[in-house]
Amino acid sequence: MQRPLAHVSAVGLLVVVWLGLMGGIALVWQDDAAPFEIFAGAFWSLVWFFWLARIWLGGPMAIGLMRKALFGLCPILIFATGLAIGIGGGEVYPSQLVAFAVAVCGIFAGVLLMRGEVQRWSLATVAVRVVRQPPDGTAFDLRSAALRQSRGKFGCLMIVVTVLMLLVVGAIGATLPADRGTNAPDYIAFMVGVVLVVLAGIAGYVWIDVRARAMGVLTVTDRRLDEHPWSRVRSVTLSYKGEAKVVNGVRRHRSARLDLSLYDEPDARRLRLPDDAALHGSIAAALAAHSPEGVFRGWVSRTGSTTPGQVSS
Repeated sequence: MQRPLAHVSAVGLLVVVWLGLMGGIALVWQDDAAPFEIFAGAFWSLVWFFWLARIWLGGPMAIGLMRKALFGLCPILIFATGLAIGIGGGEVYPSQLVAFAVAVCGIFAGVLLMRGEVQRWSLATVAVRVVRQPPDGTAFDLRSAALRQSRGKFGCLMIVVTVLMLLVVGAIGATLPADRGTNAPDYIAFMVGVVLVVLAGIAGYVWIDVRARAMGVLTVTDRRLDEHPWSRVRSVTLSYKGEAKVVNGVRRHRSARLDLSLYDEPDARRLRLPDDAALHGSIAAALAAHSPEGVFRGWVSRTGSTTPGQVSS
């Protein structure tokens, strides 16, 4: 599916938003930039363009979080700019014009990201990928799907953690005098916070990779489910917690997993599935098409918690 023009335009506007913010800060900056301020600007630029990279790649969570941020912050920026102009007796400064233009660009970018073709394209970028296709069935790369989903969620979480860290540092700095020097608590807290965020990011991505690596590939054919012949399978169900919801025309199941019951084993085997609605639908369709009659029981809601395992030994 071709990338929509609205998506390209939105990303371009978001680049303009950041350049405008940096330009506005430069207009009101009165002192020479200290190494700390330069480091802070570079750090925030990296965070912003990492976010833009996730949006450019079509990450649904990154796009959704950006929409919420734009519609929440841009109106506040417009209101604050108008209030500052009113307090100043109607005199308009260049930095205020830049702030207004940045807010308007942000709102337009949010509107473009809301368009239906952008949402459909974003969902298409995370559509299920089929690997090592068998001649009589389908193979699903669960590891890649899990990595794609988990990395997107974790990246958005790290952005939120970073914002909270900067807010805490700013609150500490607001209570200190202007001539506090570079050894003040807020400077130290910022540097410690950056180190902790980086370490948490590295550890999180390693944990995600290790957790997803165990999923491997799920194979559904006319002869077997993974290495289990259909003659050995008593039943197979797709279970989920809570209630299924329809979002943008796609049925979504929370905490989905595949539950497999075998004739020669007393306990059911369980395989946790990635949080990918398109993948869930494709697996259900493959099971319905290739399993013997009466073996695939469809979707079943479950209660309580169990420890997920593996379908294969």
